[in-house]
Amino acid sequence: MGWVTEDGLHEGYAVAVLADGRDATAEDSPGSSNSAWWCFDGRDGRPLAVGVRAGCDCYAADSSRVVRTWRGSTVHPVVLGDDEATEGFDRQNGPYAEWENTHVAPAADTAVPGDVTALLTEMRERLAALAGERPLAALTAVAQLEAAAAAASISAAAAAQQRGSSWTDIGKAVGTSKQAAHQRFARHLKPRPVTLGEGAYPAADSASRTEEELCEQQRTSGAETR
Repeated sequence: MGWVTEDGLHEGYAVAVLADGRDATAEDSPGSSNSAWWCFDGRDGRPLAVGVRAGCDCYAADSSRVVRTWRGSTVHPVVLGDDEATEGFDRQNGPYAEWENTHVAPAADTAVPGDVTALLTEMRERLAALAGERPLAALTAVAQLEAAAAAASISAAAAAQQRGSSWTDIGKAVGTSKQAAHQRFARHLKPRPVTLGEGAYPAADSASRTEEELCEQQRTSGAETR
């Protein structure tokens, strides 16, 4: 039994890791098509798992088709005969936690809601039909759509940056590099405020205070001379 997200788009599981470092498959289990980690117990010709890693089958939103297979980078301890200890439901550093925090949470941040995906599909189909029927009207609609999309992208980039997303994150979301994302959006965004340390003040203020201190020092020196 895997770990399935509420939207059904991700099914996670623990994958047996063999002594040579590769993931076990059903082909490594003689006479069986089962590749579950607990099958690799070193008995009946089956190799012994030396650990497990987190895995996931990622499904398309509109079908049960697997569109991506993900694997975690960490090899976790395996405790044969103890599912909870191996899969780590109650731990912050087991396969389940790695799947949820490293894979599912970031994927959820960039997943387009189903109703928006349906709307985009309908828009593409309608514009394609309109281009054949009334091409000038289609061009006008596309121009309006491009303007709306440009404004929305700037707002989204600003919101993402305010929430702590890096230029790498923003670049991945729009399918570009972090450099390209910065070049595209940075000129439209307000610079992040610089947090000054306690007792610190901006350079301009520092310069004005220094001038004031010099004038005060000159007045004090003159008074003492008189």
